[in-house]
Amino acid sequence: MAYIFGVLIVRPFGLILMAIYNLVQSYGLAVILFALLAQIILLPLGYKSKKGMRKMTAVQGRMQELQKKYANNKVKLNEEMQKLYEKEHINPMSGCLPTAIQFPILMGLYYAVQKPLTFMMGLGETDIGTLAAKVGVEITAQNSNTFQLVVSQALNQFVDAGGHFATEITNLSADIANYLVPLNFNFLGLDLSVTPDFKAPGIIWIIPVLSGVTAFLSSWLMQKMQGNTVQGQMKTMMYLMPLMSVYFGFIFPASIGIYWITRNVLMMAQEAGLTWLLNKRHPIITPEQERAMEAEERRRKHEEHMKRIQEEKETGVAMLNGKPVKAKPNPNTSRKKLEKDKKKGD
Repeated sequence: MAYIFGVLIVRPFGLILMAIYNLVQSYGLAVILFALLAQIILLPLGYKSKKGMRKMTAVQGRMQELQKKYANNKVKLNEEMQKLYEKEHINPMSGCLPTAIQFPILMGLYYAVQKPLTFMMGLGETDIGTLAAKVGVEITAQNSNTFQLVVSQALNQFVDAGGHFATEITNLSADIANYLVPLNFNFLGLDLSVTPDFKAPGIIWIIPVLSGVTAFLSSWLMQKMQGNTVQGQMKTMMYLMPLMSVYFGFIFPASIGIYWITRNVLMMAQEAGLTWLLNKRHPIITPEQERAMEAEERRRKHEEHMKRIQEEKETGVAMLNGKPVKAKPNPNTSRKKLEKDKKKGD
């Protein structure tokens, strides 16, 4: 299963990341553009998920009313809830499916960034082991998550001024000579191949810190845009996720942190943009607003009815479907009265 996942999902992403790197010659910028491209690809799924969540939010008030009304009758509650879903064209699982589809894609993106030798350059385990031995890097429990990044960084000492590997590297294997590419991990003065160390304060700490801050802002903005009051378990998650982002920022390479920061920022932009678009196309109408609209419609119709009655009294002409209808003489009206009314009309 892992092999199929690597071939079908991770490897294509690695090739895309490699193509972007060849254009910009900066691993950090390549990761940022890679995250942007991934967000664009996932945008339709995000739109569908957001739309489904908004529909659920729109009927939340009516769902609560049904829960109170049928609190002691679960069968009837389920029936009424199903009717509500059918009436509003809501699929309760529609918001979950896009998320489920996104998960393997996001995992594929993560592995493509974490293992550049395998998924960007297509090197096999034997060649990677040969390279590691040549540059003096051994895999340990401490660097198991960053092994390929560490090897890639160490290989840069064998790169000449023209950006080519020395013959002592390329002569190790024909596959190495054909596919190995020197990666520039320097980004804004930071080495993205290293892992921030909690015990060694430094400028690299800015990456896990920004990862946590942007994760919090992303969660906060999502709650605000959805119009939900943050409480209970949701409030706990809003603070727990940023703390987890900071923790992971200290155990994964800085390049992964750059990817998470970029994705958090892009998620905020997507949330704001989709909220604006859906507010324009599919505004949420709360039960209170719906009742107010119905009351306003009844008031408008009543006013039109009273106005029509008043006009009929003043003109003596009845209206039928918006068209005047000449009133028929009342057979009980005296002839003298009719002649008098006729003279007034003349």
